[in-house]
Amino acid sequence: MRTGGIKHILRITSLYFFVTFLQVPVFSQNYILNGNATQNNCNCYTLTQAVNWQGGSVWNANKINLNTAFDFSFNVFLGCIDLNGADGIVFILQPVSTSLGTSGEGMGFSGVTPSIGISLDTWQNTNLNDPAYDHISIQANGVVAHGADLAGPIQASSATDNIEDCAWHIFRISWDPVTKWLRTYFDGVLRLEVQYDLIVNIFNNDPMVYWGFSAATGGANNLQQFCTALNPLFITNFASNATCFGTPVTFLDQSVSFAPIQSWYWDFGDASTSILQNPPSHLYAAPGIYEVKLVITGLDGCISDTLKRNIAIGSKPVADFQSFDTCSGKSPRIADLSTNVVGNVNQWTWILDGLVVSNNQQPLLTNLSTGSHQLKLVVKSVYNCESDTITKSFIIIPAPVVDITALNGCVNNPVSFTGSQLDNATTITQWNWILGDGQTSTQQSLTHTYNSKGNYYTKLWAQASNGCSSDTVYKTVFINKAIAFAGNDTIALKDVPIQLKGSGGISFSWSPPTGLDNPGIQNPVAVLQNDITYVLTVSTAEGCTDTDSISIIVFKGSAIYVPTAFTPNQDGKNDLLRPKYIGIKNLDYFRVYNRWGQLVFGTKSLGAGWDGRINGINQQTGTYVWLLRAEDIAGKIYEMKGTTIIIR
Repeated sequence: MRTGGIKHILRITSLYFFVTFLQVPVFSQNYILNGNATQNNCNCYTLTQAVNWQGGSVWNANKINLNTAFDFSFNVFLGCIDLNGADGIVFILQPVSTSLGTSGEGMGFSGVTPSIGISLDTWQNTNLNDPAYDHISIQANGVVAHGADLAGPIQASSATDNIEDCAWHIFRISWDPVTKWLRTYFDGVLRLEVQYDLIVNIFNNDPMVYWGFSAATGGANNLQQFCTALNPLFITNFASNATCFGTPVTFLDQSVSFAPIQSWYWDFGDASTSILQNPPSHLYAAPGIYEVKLVITGLDGCISDTLKRNIAIGSKPVADFQSFDTCSGKSPRIADLSTNVVGNVNQWTWILDGLVVSNNQQPLLTNLSTGSHQLKLVVKSVYNCESDTITKSFIIIPAPVVDITALNGCVNNPVSFTGSQLDNATTITQWNWILGDGQTSTQQSLTHTYNSKGNYYTKLWAQASNGCSSDTVYKTVFINKAIAFAGNDTIALKDVPIQLKGSGGISFSWSPPTGLDNPGIQNPVAVLQNDITYVLTVSTAEGCTDTDSISIIVFKGSAIYVPTAFTPNQDGKNDLLRPKYIGIKNLDYFRVYNRWGQLVFGTKSLGAGWDGRINGINQQTGTYVWLLRAEDIAGKIYEMKGTTIIIR
C-alpha cells in the first residue's frame, strides 16, 4: 500500500449508482458482470486489469434472504504491485441493482445505499483516514471514509501488512440471523466481527439483498480478481500422509466451496477411484509412493483444479549386519547392511546380550568380556516401518596380558629385561621389545647395555597363537653413571686436622684409612704426620662405582726453588720458567725483567710460568732477572730475586 498524496487529488471518482456502467452488463449463468469485469473460467472473475481508471463489479443475479444464515468462502487476488498498487476489492450486500460500480478510491462501493461492504483496501487515501497498511473494515451505506465503520479498520492479514503479494488468499464472510453476528476471516483467521441487525438497521426490514464484488483502480492500479471458492482438500488418518504397507489409509474430505459440492472424484494413484465424499479406507496392494488426486464439482457445475498429494506406503525394512570376531580390549567391527525398498532406514536399535547399547548406524562396543556375545538389530524407516529382529553372534578372543620386569642400571653395564605373561588363556609366540635407544629385541628375556646416562622409555607387546596381540606396556629405565671426585691435591700442616670433601655417589669409601676419623663417610677429617695419597671409591643407588685420588703433602718446612735456566722450545720439557713452591699458600708476585729493565712477565698465580715470549714473540737467548714475594702456610714471608738464562 502507498499513500495517494497528489495522485489522490487528481483521482476523479466516476460514480454510477442506480445506473449501469458505460458498458452493457454481461450475463454469465447466475452472475452479472459490469464495467471492466470479465469471467476467467467457471467460478473465477477479473474485476480490474492492472490498468488505471478501471472499475468492475460482479453480482449474483439472485437475491439472498438474510433471514437465512450464510457462510461464503472466496479466493481473492489483490495483484502483484505493492509500491503503487491500488485500490482494492469490496464484498457488498445491497438490495438496489446488479448494475452498480465506480472507479477510483470508492472501489465501487462509495455512495451505494442502503448497503453493507466488507472492504480489502490496498491504497492509503489520507483524506479517508486510511491506515498505512493494507486493511479490512466493515462499513455501511457506501461510506468509505473511516470513522463511522461498523468494525475496523485493521490489518487485513494477521501475518503481513501487504496483501498485494501475487498470491491467492481465502476471504470468508458469515452471517447468523439469530445472533446477528456478521464475521469476516482472512486466510482462515477471524479478523473482524460485529453484532448488528442488518435487516432492521440497514435494509429497513427487507431481508432480500444482492451480493457481489466490486473493485476499482485510479491513478494507480493492480490486477484484482476473485473466485467463488472451489478448493479441494483432504487429510488422512496419518499426519504425514505416510504409513506402512498393510495399514489401511482413511481419506477425509476437507474441501472448501462457496456453493454446495455436487460431486467428488478420487484417484488413489493405483488405478482405483471413488466418487464418495469420504471413501472407505483404502488398502494399497504394494509399497510405494502414490499420487492421490481429488477433483470436486460445485452445484453450479464448476469443476475445481486437481489437488495432488503424495501418499507414502513404506515397505518393511530388512535388518542385516556383519559382525567380526575381535581380540579382547578392542571394539568388534560391526557393519550395518540393512536395506529397504520404500523409505530410507533412519533408526537403528542394537541390543547386546539383552541390553540396548546403541541407536547409531554403526555401534561402538567397548569393554567386552572374552567369550561369545549375542547382538540383535531392529531398524525403522523414515515412515516408521519396523523390521523383524535379526540376531547374530561374535566372539571376543582373549589377548595376552604382559608386563615388564627391569631394574635401573649403569652406563656400560648390562641391564636385564624380562617379559612376564600375566594371563593363562593364551600362548605367546612372539615378544616385541623397543629398548628406548633405537634397539629392539624379540626375546622374552634379554640383557642390554646403554652407553650414556639418561631415562630410557622401553615398550613391550606380545602376540599369541590365536592371532591376538597384547596391549603395549611401558617402563622407564634410568641408566646412571658414578663420577668420583676426591678433591684437588693439597698441603696439610703436620698434626693439624684437614677435612676431605668427596662427591659423585651416595656411598663413599676412603683408602687407606690412615689418619681418617671415618673412612666410610663423604667428608672425613684427616690428621697427618706424613705425605699420603687417598683413593676414594663412590657408588650410586643403581650400583654404579668410580674411583678418584687425592695427594696430600704434609708441611714440614717451606721452600721456593726457581730454575737457573729453561729451554722454551715447545718440546714439552722445561718449556716454562716456573718456581717450585713448597708449603707456599700465597704468591704476591713473580716478575721477570730483561737486561734493559723491561718487565717481560708477571703473575700472582702459583701455577703460572713464563714461556720466553712477549706478545707471542720469542725473546732472545740471554740472562733475565726475576723478583718474587710469597707467604708460606705458616705465615713466613719470602722476598727473593735472582737470574735465569734462556737457552734455545
